[in-house]
Parts: sequence; C-alpha cells; structure tokens
Amino acid sequence: MDRIRKLLAEFRRSDHKLSWLRDQFKWRYFAFRHKKQLRLNLMFDRLHAVDTAHELSLAAAGVPAADVARGNGVYRPLTGELFREAMGSIDIDASAFTFVDIGSGKGKVLFMASDYPFKRIVGIEYAAGLHEVAVRNVASYRSERRQCTDIEPVYGDALAYTPPPGPLVLFIFNALAPDFMRALLQKLDTDAASEAGRPVILIYTNIRSVSEIGGAFDGLRNLQTIRRKRRFLVIANMAARASVL
Repeated sequence: MDRIRKLLAEFRRSDHKLSWLRDQFKWRYFAFRHKKQLRLNLMFDRLHAVDTAHELSLAAAGVPAADVARGNGVYRPLTGELFREAMGSIDIDASAFTFVDIGSGKGKVLFMASDYPFKRIVGIEYAAGLHEVAVRNVASYRSERRQCTDIEPVYGDALAYTPPPGPLVLFIFNALAPDFMRALLQKLDTDAASEAGRPVILIYTNIRSVSEIGGAFDGLRNLQTIRRKRRFLVIANMAARASVL
C-alpha cells in the first residue's frame, strides 16, 4: 500500500505525466521480461554445464572503483533470442571469420557463437573476476551443436587490444560507457577496418534499445551502418559490405 501511495505521489508531482506513465510501463515491462529471461539463462547453464546466468557488479568482479565507469556497471548475460536475431542479420561464411566478443563477461556469447563454424572465437574482458569464471566455463562447456572448439578468453583492456588478423566479426553487448565506446569505434575505424580487402563487421546489442549509446556510431569513416533494429545495430567496412549486402 505504501508503494502505491508513493507512486501516486510521484505521478502528481510529475510535470510530464504521459512521459512518466510511459517510463513506468517501459521499466516494468523490462523487469517482467528480465525475470522471465533469468529462468532461460539458468536453463542454458544447466544444459551446458557453465555458470553465466547470475548478474554481478563490475566492482564485485574486481574492477577498481576508478575504472567501473568505463563499463556498463553490471554484468548480465545476453539473451539467446537477441543473439540469434543479430547473427541472423548477416549472411557470411563464418568459417572465414574470427569472432571477437568485446566485454565477454562469463563467456555466454562465446558459447553461443560456437554454434557457428567460426575460424576462431576470442573474448576480451577487463574484469578479473568475470574472466576467471569464463576460463572455468570454457573448460566445462559442452554442447551437441558446437561447431567451433577454438575458444579463448583474454584478460585485458579492449582499447589496448589488437584483434587477430583476417576477417572479423566483432560483437559488443552494451559493454562500454558511451565515451569509451566511441573511443573504441574510432580505433577500430582507423586501424582494422581501414585495411583494404579485410572484411570487418561489428554488431552492437542492447536488450532495451541501441539508442541508449547515443551518437557513438556517428562520423565513422570506414564502418558504416548496414542494419539497425531497436535492440541491435550492425556496422561494416567496405570489404564486408560487398559480401553482406
């Protein structure tokens, strides 16, 4: 009852009541979906003998307080539904590409990527606690659908990391704060994506909306948007666009 009275009081104080109602609906719907997704995440863990389902703050995962703001604040696993939707939006010969998950957490995206015949799969993670869990998960992971067995979790800073040579699919699940996301995109745009004849594709996902990252993707020279949905965005350089579009 106290909670209802509090909400009514907030509603009366609001200067933009329609916006307030819309925000309430949006976050309550998100909370409902999030609770449902937890059950699916736990099922994924039981099926594949891993530990990826439970959320963890970056501070609790060993990130120094001064560096927590570089990331999204909390580790949470990506939904299988969104991963498959995003991957289904690009038509590539996966066996020619290395898959790199930036902000790979406990490794769930790495395992979902292994359902595709990628040449190699790499995860880069700057939270020591999450990286350690990912290493254990790689050792215990099992799946009948697995098509790639070369999975490597790397402990390090995405802004200092040099991706492997050759064609790349880079994947980011809302892992970086907007300023650091922008810095990473500019680095990729100038370096890997600028190499003639080297296909580079980057998929950014957000379980709420990609609009939350702001203008981080604006003004890139080599990486251009080829797909945009509410919850994922795909950018690619010219070498990749020639084969994907």
